[in-house]
Order: sequence, then C-alpha cells, then structure tokens
Amino acid sequence: MMDLIRELKKRLAALRGQVASGPELHPDLSAALAAAFPGRPVRDVTSLSGGLSGATLIAFVVDGAPYVAKRFGALDPGDPERAAREVACQRVASERGVAPRLRHADARTGVTIMDRVAGAPLRPSEDPTLLDKVATALRRLHDGPPFPRGPSRLDFLRSVDAQCAALAGAGLPADLVRTAEELERVSAPHAHEAPCHRDLNPNNVLVAADRVVFVDWTAAGAGDPFFDLAQLGVFALPRPEQREALFHAYLGRSASDEERARAHVARAIALALYAASFFLAGARVSGSRGSPPADEEPGPLAEVIAAFGAAPERTHPATVAAALLREMRREARPLGAARDRP
Repeated sequence: MMDLIRELKKRLAALRGQVASGPELHPDLSAALAAAFPGRPVRDVTSLSGGLSGATLIAFVVDGAPYVAKRFGALDPGDPERAAREVACQRVASERGVAPRLRHADARTGVTIMDRVAGAPLRPSEDPTLLDKVATALRRLHDGPPFPRGPSRLDFLRSVDAQCAALAGAGLPADLVRTAEELERVSAPHAHEAPCHRDLNPNNVLVAADRVVFVDWTAAGAGDPFFDLAQLGVFALPRPEQREALFHAYLGRSASDEERARAHVARAIALALYAASFFLAGARVSGSRGSPPADEEPGPLAEVIAAFGAAPERTHPATVAAALLREMRREARPLGAARDRP
C-alpha cells in the first residue's frame, strides 16, 4: 500500500511540474494535459470565463501553439448524458471543420482540449462576405453526420422555470411558458431534424481570417436547423434585413412560404428561450425575477441588445429579458400562439 501511495504522489508531482505557470488545476485537467502533451511543458495557463454552464475553461500554450481546455461543471441530474453527448457532437463538428480541432476528449472526466482559434465573436455586420461565411459553416454543420438526441427545448424551459422559482420565489412569466408550448406544438409536424449547435449566441460564433467556427457545444444535439438560424438572428442580426440576408445565403435561393413560416416560428421560440435565460440570470443577480430597474425601462429590442453588447455590466438582465419577452409576444401574435396580455 505504501508503495502505491508513493507512486501516486510521484505521478501527481510530475503532472504539477509539467504545468510551468498559472493557477492550480483540477487533477482531471492535469491528467488530460499529460495525456495530450506527454512530457511537454504547458505554459502561460490562464483562466477563461466558463459562462452559464459552470464549466472550467483555461487557455495555455504548448510549444508555442495556443490551446483551450474545458472541464464540465457539476453533473446535471436531469441530463446525465450531457458530457458524453457534448463530446460526441464536438468530435463530429471538429472533423467537419466547424469547431476548433479537438486534441483530447474524455466524457468520463468531462475534459476536452482543443486548438484555440484566433477569431473574434460575431457582431452585427453589413458585410455580405461575412454572412456567406456564417451560412457556409451552418450548412456544413447541418449537412453532417447525425448528432445524438438531447433534452427538448421544453425540457430546458421547464428546468429554467424551476430554477427561477427556487431562486426568486416565482417562476417564469406564465404566458412565456404557455406561448413556447403552443409554438412547439405548431412547429413539431414541420421540423426537419439535423445536427445542431442549439446555442448560437454571438460569443459562440468565432470569425477567423479564413472561416467561421462554433464553440461551446454544451447544448448541441439533434434539432431543427432553422432554430440555429433563429438564435443567430436574435443578437447577432437584430435588423430584419440582416436576418433575411443570412437566410437567403443559407438556402442559396429565395425562401418558400413554408420555409418562411418555419423561420417565423423558430424565431419566436428562440426569443422565448433567450428571455427565459435572462430571467434566470436576473434571479441569480438579485434573488428576484422582478422587473427592470425604474431607470432601465426597455426600449426596442435592437436598442437593448446594442446597449447590452456595449456594456453588459451596466444593463440589468431583467431589462434584456423584458425586451425579449415583448418581442416574442409581437412575433407570436400573428401565429395565434399569443394573445393580448398585460
């Protein structure tokens, strides 16, 4: 037994010695680095933001090349297959060239290591060349090998509703949940399943010199490709003409009436889910789902998004949630999925 303990201590010391600088790492991360880069020093280790998923993200350099490692947050009891599904989806996306190259993946420990792409998050643009790049990356993803199925959008919404109730004593606005349920019922018979990212906020879309890649595959799985398009449109393409340009570039032609109807429903659902996410963020910030601060009455959605993008720390999440909810109601009303409510 003592020999075993000494051997374990020796291995841990070797792992620590491999990391030449930076914060103390979880043993699973250290072991993954040793497996991916045996005997090679890991330098310039820095922590990155893990977003809402609770994941640990680090950037580092090996032999002058930059990489990123991710370790999943706590296991979601409602989605025990999340880590394995994310690894499977990211591996396919990496092979398709629409995700950073994957260097190491272990679903058991929830650690992945990938190339760090030199790119900037997608921001609103009038550049048709950029929209063509985004559309090309999306088509390549959606035309690829199938992804495993994950929790439904309604499962996600109900989970957020329960978390809001636990944190703030009140769940999501009733008409948000009801409208989303009605929209899902309307869209289900017409949805075409494809491998999807399912969380295409602008920070998960990196624009590099020669291509566009998608990062953070936590929510990825089989889904409706029009929902990926709709999510991109909420924050990255706030004006109708921008969304129309992307849609045309994606299809490579003018949309049919059926496709436009599908896109309209997908946009309303995307607005509902983003509103839910910002209500949850507000509950985490203030312990109350509440309303926007008195001096932050939400204006038009495009203006709120611009203000949030410019200074997110100065825009209350409830302000963004309220603007998204109002836009969802406006988009859903012609579909008969929402009624006039206060």
